[in-house]
Amino acid sequence: MAAEDEVKATEEKGEEKQEEKKPIVYEGAAAGKYNWDQPTSGANADKDMAGEAITKYSWSDGKKAVSVYIELEGLDDLKEDAFVTESSETSASLCIAMADGKKKRFALSGLSNEIDGVKVVQKKGKNTVVLKLQKKEERPWFNLVEKSGKGGGDDDDEGGMGGMGGMGGM
Repeated sequence: MAAEDEVKATEEKGEEKQEEKKPIVYEGAAAGKYNWDQPTSGANADKDMAGEAITKYSWSDGKKAVSVYIELEGLDDLKEDAFVTESSETSASLCIAMADGKKKRFALSGLSNEIDGVKVVQKKGKNTVVLKLQKKEERPWFNLVEKSGKGGGDDDDEGGMGGMGGMGGM
């Protein structure tokens, strides 16, 4: 009977240990979002986020996929697990955990056509990664994202010469 009491006592202590509050540890893209020490006043949130978003990229249309090229210093030094992608039918994003501990984020929303998924291909030696947007339908993409403000300008529905405005007289 004494042995049973000891087992119950240790079980109760074990339960108390489980009830102790552990600090919440966020990983991935949420790591910087929820780790705030103290509230600040007069801080510029836009300035704090500068350098986090990737805005410089290029893209090309292929038969089964659209390739989005992102070039950043230090990408060659990263392993495959440093790149995390998310996608829906009309959006795609990439989060890169840089070697210096900072995170860079690239996001496209309002894609002009639907996609099935995203793959990341690292181009070693070029400090480049390629986001392969897998097309839902094999048809040409004239724009990467839908243009906002459709309502005037051109008489035809195609938008002129494929985005080459000002080149008409050549």
